[in-house]
Amino acid sequence: MKNDEILPQIKPRILIGATGSVDITLLPKYLAAIKATIDCTLTVLMTQPATTFLPASTVALYADRVINGEMPHDWPTDKPSRIVADHDLMAVLPATANTLATVACGGAPNRLTTVILASTFPVLFFPVMGSVMWEKPATRRNINQLRDDGYHVIEPKWHENFDVSLQRMVGHPSLPEIETVILLLKQHLPKHLPK
Repeated sequence: MKNDEILPQIKPRILIGATGSVDITLLPKYLAAIKATIDCTLTVLMTQPATTFLPASTVALYADRVINGEMPHDWPTDKPSRIVADHDLMAVLPATANTLATVACGGAPNRLTTVILASTFPVLFFPVMGSVMWEKPATRRNINQLRDDGYHVIEPKWHENFDVSLQRMVGHPSLPEIETVILLLKQHLPKHLPK
């Protein structure tokens, strides 16, 4: 018998933080591709605003586990320190301007931001917001602060979408291609884990 037949295979444990951006509706495609490409355990931690765009029950079809809710009865099995201990890498996909600002200032008003601040593993932010918000000095400062603090803020891909209120096409920062996200996840996984 070979050693790899005796020892259990250790899979990477990836945590996806999902925030309340309309681009969360794209999350199932990303989760399916991650599961198809990386042999991993995939957990999604959703904020309450995220669940207004995409129900946790839908996300559960694409992940091994979904954590949502801020009620105290949820915390014994899903407290932030336990979530951190159970994962090797985190990607906030999508990351709103509010989440970036909160973490840049050291705030932890919900379970997602608490997990980020307690993290002992790499955290990648994939920002999605309006173009005006992206260009604001406060947003640029927050991104620089996050990078200075050791977080990885990934430059978004710009997409053209029809803005109903403006009645025209406008560009805005959005999620990178699925292949780019997967490549970045693989690059940031601990070296001892299979990719």
